[in-house]
Amino acid sequence: MDKDHERARWKVGWAVPARAAGGTARAAALSVDERREIARKAVKARWAKHLPQATHEGVIRFGDIEVEVAVLGDGQRLVTQNGFMVGLGRIRTGKGHRYFRARTNLPGFLTVQNLKPFVTEDLAALASQIEFRTKQGLKTFGYAANFLPKVCELFERAQHAGVLKDNQRNIAKCARTIAEQLRRSGTMRLIDEATGYRDLGKQMCGCLAALSDF
Repeated sequence: MDKDHERARWKVGWAVPARAAGGTARAAALSVDERREIARKAVKARWAKHLPQATHEGVIRFGDIEVEVAVLGDGQRLVTQNGFMVGLGRIRTGKGHRYFRARTNLPGFLTVQNLKPFVTEDLAALASQIEFRTKQGLKTFGYAANFLPKVCELFERAQHAGVLKDNQRNIAKCARTIAEQLRRSGTMRLIDEATGYRDLGKQMCGCLAALSDF
C-alpha cells in the first residue's frame, strides 16, 4: 500500500478532516525547540491582546526634534519609548527592558554615576515602562507623560552643576529645547494637540457650562 493511500485511509477511518490531518503531520515533523517557540509566540500573542491600546497617536515637534506620543483608551497620555529615546538624542531606540539596569526602572543612560545625585524620587516613580498596543495592534512601550519633563529637569540641574560629560551635552541640549516648550504649553496640552485627542470629561464640562448660560 503506497503512502498516499495509507494516509487517506487513516483520515477516513478516524474521521479526521484533511486539513487537520495535514496540520497534525506538520506538527509531528517539528523539533521540540520549534514547537516550543511556536507555543511561546501563541502565548505572547494571547497575552498582548489584553494590553491597553492607543486610540490616538501623534508627534510633538520641538524645532528639529520630534517626539512620538500616544493616548490610551482610558485617557492616559504617554510618550512612547522610541519617542523618548530619539527625542533626547539617543541614536539607538529603546528595546524594552534591555535598556534598564538591575534594581532600577531607569533607562541605562540615566543610571551613570555623575547623574545619580539628580535622580529624584518623583522621577524614579515615573520611570516604569508602560506596555501597550499601538493603533495597528503592535506591542510597544511608553512612559507616563510627566516623565519627559522630569528627565529634562534632571539634565538642566546637572548642567548647571557642571558635572555633565562630553557625551551627555547633546542630550542636555535636546532636553533644554524640549523643556522650554513644555513649560510654555504644558505636556498634556501638547500631547492632546499632537494626537487630536479631546478629553470627553472636558467636553462634557464645556457643554454643561454652555447650557447653564441659558
